[in-house]
Amino acid sequence: MKRSRVLALAASAAVLCVSATVAHVRLHNPSNSNPLFWPAPGAISIVINSTGSDNISDGSHETSIRNSIRSWNDVSGTTMTLVEDSTPASQARTDWASTGVHLVYFDESNESSFFPSGSGIVAITPVWFFSNGSISDADILFNGSQFTFTTDASSSAMDVEDVVTHELGHLLGLDHSGIAGATMYPFVSGNVTAHRSLSADEANGMRDAYPSGASATLTGSIKRLSDSTAVPGAWVVARDANGRTSGAALADASGNFSILGLGAGTYTVYASPLDSPVSAGNLTAGHSVVTNFEPTFYGLSATVGATNSLALGNLFVGADVSVNLGVAGDALPVVAIADGVTRVLTLRGTGLLAGSTLSVSDGTLTQGVTNFFTSQVQFQLTVPVSTAPGLVDVQVTQSGTGNLAVLPGAIEIVPPAPTVTNIAPASGQASGGDAVTITGTNFRAGARVVVGDQLYVDGDVGGATVVNATTITLTTAATMVGVHDVVVLDSTGVEGRLASSFSVAVLPTIDTTFPTIGSSVGGTEIVLTGENFLSGLAVRINGITQNTVTIESANVLRITSEAGVPGGPYTLVVENSGGGTATSAFAYTASSDPDLQTVSPPNGTDLGGETLRLVGTGFTASTQITFNADPETGAGGTPAATVTFIDANNLDVETPAHGAGAVSILATNSTGQANLVSAAFTFDSSASGGGGGGCHTAYVPGDPGGLLRDILMGTAWLFLLALYLQMRATVSVRRLERIRIPVR
Repeated sequence: MKRSRVLALAASAAVLCVSATVAHVRLHNPSNSNPLFWPAPGAISIVINSTGSDNISDGSHETSIRNSIRSWNDVSGTTMTLVEDSTPASQARTDWASTGVHLVYFDESNESSFFPSGSGIVAITPVWFFSNGSISDADILFNGSQFTFTTDASSSAMDVEDVVTHELGHLLGLDHSGIAGATMYPFVSGNVTAHRSLSADEANGMRDAYPSGASATLTGSIKRLSDSTAVPGAWVVARDANGRTSGAALADASGNFSILGLGAGTYTVYASPLDSPVSAGNLTAGHSVVTNFEPTFYGLSATVGATNSLALGNLFVGADVSVNLGVAGDALPVVAIADGVTRVLTLRGTGLLAGSTLSVSDGTLTQGVTNFFTSQVQFQLTVPVSTAPGLVDVQVTQSGTGNLAVLPGAIEIVPPAPTVTNIAPASGQASGGDAVTITGTNFRAGARVVVGDQLYVDGDVGGATVVNATTITLTTAATMVGVHDVVVLDSTGVEGRLASSFSVAVLPTIDTTFPTIGSSVGGTEIVLTGENFLSGLAVRINGITQNTVTIESANVLRITSEAGVPGGPYTLVVENSGGGTATSAFAYTASSDPDLQTVSPPNGTDLGGETLRLVGTGFTASTQITFNADPETGAGGTPAATVTFIDANNLDVETPAHGAGAVSILATNSTGQANLVSAAFTFDSSASGGGGGGCHTAYVPGDPGGLLRDILMGTAWLFLLALYLQMRATVSVRRLERIRIPVR
């Protein structure tokens, strides 16, 4: 089966994806009009390239795209599900042209060749399909070489979520829409985020392409009043009983239409030409579209059940007119906030003559002063508090002629945007598990919260909980290190943001500090045990940075203390580079630390009872000696049988009985100051060997050589013994040293 490709575009004041028309229009095979579809829609894989945009350094492109994926997956009545592959290996891929990956990728150098200079294309979705319409591959490419992207609703750049929500519609098989407030509207600008939220018509499109059950359908045929000939490509729109734009369809070459995927309810219908701002040029090739007729409203009220199909018969349109509403350069839809405040809205067009009248399709909205200026109209509009979100049509009746113009979904009603005033606590650990409370205003059910690279959805397991209009709670998941905005997004796409309000770090923990007191002149070796001691950390005692720090492992940290003021205990702080801290306590005293330098002899029997001479500095009459204490914590070990204080530099120590092997020696003063030397003494095994023998050689009479050998062997043995004793008397134990890397 031959495979073909169609391109879905996104452009600034141009095409945002492939195909355009009001309500949902399916992408189709231009050669035979077969609509495009995924053959296994229940698990459509998608991968977000982790590099993202060179305009976005915090990885937030991923959460914006995930939010868009969630919006599509939340559509009910469909078998379609987008499944993200977030494995690091997949997210590192850049080979978007491979059929093995469906990639969302920022093309920063036009490597794809889809973005020639001056093209105006913001994003593009190449879709590969077979002649029957079965999609085999689709990818989303952002034009990073010519456009700037943002995730913080900045008016100076293209909103990632707005653009990708549109492009995902193409990936799923939808063409452009003629509804100005629909996500599949083909135009985008840097100050628009309204297309983040799906309109009713996109939901209808998914129920049409991938139904999980029957839905309501309106059918009919558009004909000319003058001669009853068919009107190909008429845009037919259904409004619900509340005057909200609910669905649409593009009539075929014979003027026939089917508005699919509707819910049960009562609808009114009108037909409108695709002449501006959306035109046939915004659709995939192969559609027959004529525009020389007047928008026409039909007085019928079509009531359908949830699974009914209702035939409306022939619907007639009049001759073409010279008035039009909406131009491609408008930032559409215009947003109206349901807060009871009167605002002035502006739409552009042609033939907007003074004395004309304007009306909106939702009768609960209050219109005020309206002024026409031929090419634009300004009007006051008040949206009552708690008005439901949705799209509203705007209609103009031209002065003197009575001719009509209509812009479907020109106004999007949104709730007041959330505000975020506080998050407590204001920091958490990268591993997650921190319970946080977000306070603010205008929080609504279904809200989504973004913190760093994590998205939390109200009601999800592991998501967020909208407690009330001012409070949201959540428990953090593992989150990228850094300082992040906290964003609350309403399901309509409006957001509230508290910039740089939550810091995430890998939090170290301190389990033990040894010793807990040292000399005020500095030089005390302190050993910390715990977790998450990371490269680049800093250590401070009483606010003084400790310059000599060795990260022995993520669990062991060694510090050679700087000089400090006698007293304390002071706070000892370990701070990872991401800002996470852990604290302990350390004190200073004016007395010197004990410092064990030599042990003589350095080994002895495991039976104990031998006297050792310990040489060093800082010994006192109360100095205690412990064998085999833990070298990292100073805990455990076996005390010396006796300790005899000679002077500050010498101690005589009687060894205890102890198992064979090399052991540490710990010297501890009554102040708590301590010095531990690893492998400072070896207990030799006293167990005798078996098998007899010995070192004697029998003298055989008449063998003078045997006597000489015995004498020589004995002499050698005595010589070696003398050398061994001398070594025992002179061997010294040096204080353990390590390579230390200064903390910067």
